Amino acid sequence: MNSNRFLEMIEQSDIANHKEYLRQVVRPAIDILKNNDAVVRMGCSRFGGAPDLPVGSEWPTYEMKPYRFLGQINFAESACIEAGLPSKGLLSLFVADVNSDGDSFLEAFEDGYIHAIYIREPMNLVTISPPQSDIGKTTVIEFFPTIDIPYDEYQVKDWPFEEEQSDIYSEIRVSLHKSSEYLLGYPSHCSLAYDPSPGAGWISLLTLDSDDDLEWCWHDGDKLMIFIETERLKNLDFSTLKSDAG
Repeated sequence: MNSNRFLEMIEQSDIANHKEYLRQVVRPAIDILKNNDAVVRMGCSRFGGAPDLPVGSEWPTYEMKPYRFLGQINFAESACIEAGLPSKGLLSLFVADVNSDGDSFLEAFEDGYIHAIYIREPMNLVTISPPQSDIGKTTVIEFFPTIDIPYDEYQVKDWPFEEEQSDIYSEIRVSLHKSSEYLLGYPSHCSLAYDPSPGAGWISLLTLDSDDDLEWCWHDGDKLMIFIETERLKNLDFSTLKSDAG
């Protein structure tokens, strides 16, 4: 959905008096849809499985413990002019939620929980299998540009909506998305009563739901939210990411 169509929807709703507020807080987002029927190709965007990294790469570790591969995003496949993401390059994401024995060794809010490898020019790639574990299931992912509005009152200042308007607001926000997994936008969650963003200058990079097929379980079946500083994103620097789950 684009901004014009969104504003038309607001005008026709029972929260039309807040159209100007919503126009100011709307953000670009890119929905992520799984395509289990698509063939996994070298360098393609996907969740799960094993990463495609330059020949000679070593598997990333945290204090000698191997990360688990989360997925990779080929930005050439997710290009959206207004989104502010790179137009090319391959981003591989790893998570430190379990070690090879199945025990947790970092919590989602701790530094180092998410590890990223960004390859500006994805060439001479090879699929690298995880150490001491099975590759697991994988699925190709596809991207659909949309827009997003705040998930709840904790994510913005001067929340204008009365209690009786909350259901209408929630329905409109849900209608903006094809998926509960998306790039950018505002983070969404299941149970938090605070803003999960790390602070000023940080934006939501990726929001992911729990998924039994991929063996993702963030806390007790909640969501994983990954954040990046705006300036680092502009500079294509993915070396410092923060996260939360709930």
